[in-house]
Amino acid sequence: MLDIEAFKWFSENLKKIDGPPLHTLITGDSIVLPSPPIVESSPEYKEKMRKLEQRLKNKEYDAMTKNVDFRRVRLPEDTISYQIKQINRQLIAVLQFVISTAAGFLFGFLGIELMLSTTFDLGFKLLLGIICALIIALAEIYFLAKKLSEDFEPLDTTGGKVHQD
Repeated sequence: MLDIEAFKWFSENLKKIDGPPLHTLITGDSIVLPSPPIVESSPEYKEKMRKLEQRLKNKEYDAMTKNVDFRRVRLPEDTISYQIKQINRQLIAVLQFVISTAAGFLFGFLGIELMLSTTFDLGFKLLLGIICALIIALAEIYFLAKKLSEDFEPLDTTGGKVHQD
């Protein structure tokens, strides 16, 4: 079995003796490449995959047996209290976004002028305020999207099975 270094050596020596190009010599042959090494998955990855598979099985089972058990006819997500809690969380997130963006604007509009103890004209102060507010708004949107993606699929903290196999 030849490796790349052997092919390079062979090609260089063929050039030195004015021999035929290497590709003409190996056109009729087949090149068998070694298979890549099999990398074992980490235990954390296996555990996470096991939990995801378990959660999927539990959801499928809950959906399948929802009409059989009278206690499962209504999911916790269907209750009014759950919906009100979700609305409150979303309103708090929006309010936090508005307040932090407004505070960033005020910092750019007034804070820099107070820190430097100079006066700027109104257009420049507005520009500084908008730039600061924009930076803070982008950061808030990033963290809000990150939180919403985590909230989209709640984690099952019980770790156990709802049903028996």
